[in-house]
Amino acid sequence: MPIARLKDIDLYYEVHGEGEPLLLIAGLASDCQSWQLVINGLSKQFKLIIFDNRGIGRSSSVELPYTVKHMADDINELLNYLNIEAAHILGHSMGGFIAQELAINYPHRIYKLILESTAPFSSKRNNYLFENMLKALESGIDYDLWIRNFLFWIYTPKLLNNKRNIENLVQFVMENPYPQSNRSFQQQIEATSNFNSTERLYKVEAETLVLIGEEDILIKPKESELLYQGISRATYPVYIEKAAHAIHNENPKAFIHAVISFIYKYVR
Repeated sequence: MPIARLKDIDLYYEVHGEGEPLLLIAGLASDCQSWQLVINGLSKQFKLIIFDNRGIGRSSSVELPYTVKHMADDINELLNYLNIEAAHILGHSMGGFIAQELAINYPHRIYKLILESTAPFSSKRNNYLFENMLKALESGIDYDLWIRNFLFWIYTPKLLNNKRNIENLVQFVMENPYPQSNRSFQQQIEATSNFNSTERLYKVEAETLVLIGEEDILIKPKESELLYQGISRATYPVYIEKAAHAIHNENPKAFIHAVISFIYKYVR
């Protein structure tokens, strides 16, 4: 099992394919298994690196609270461990927060930056939502029901109109052999609620693509558009049809096309 033993954390990682390195950063309560539908398509073009953030999947946890900056530091150390000087970086949702922090603090690590279904901050509404979700877990709610409730925040009504889709998604999460603990979920919530890059976006030097699911109700398109407004080298946002918050799962074909087209649009 590939484990990067870093300064204060052990990170599980996988490398797929060959070519220019592309590192994917998962979102809240998600591990590297969340990228399953796009691994094959992206690894044909890139040396694809996926990993579990601290506190989830097969990576280790820490007892003390941590910040989004700590998670960006983890990636900086992971790239050192893998002897990769720089990579294309893609972050989804909370992973987008981490990607921004990486771009602000370690600009030399990034060729091109892709921010999927994310924003410069976590809204007060979402902070309250996640706090309530944590309370539900701590109260002993049936995990199957908890997952079903969460699905309505991240997928389109069209996908969820099909009961089989719901059952397949629930089964996928329930069968994860490395479930996140309530404590680690709490730490991620606290880290995201304290994140705000609004006044620091000018420090992002990389050419940046902002990907937005047209039907995203968790991080609203207007919130994502703030990234385009604040990052000087951001291209006009790309809106993905037939997708809500989890673009890479709901419309993987359009997601892969957008990523490859952006990265190879210009020769470095």
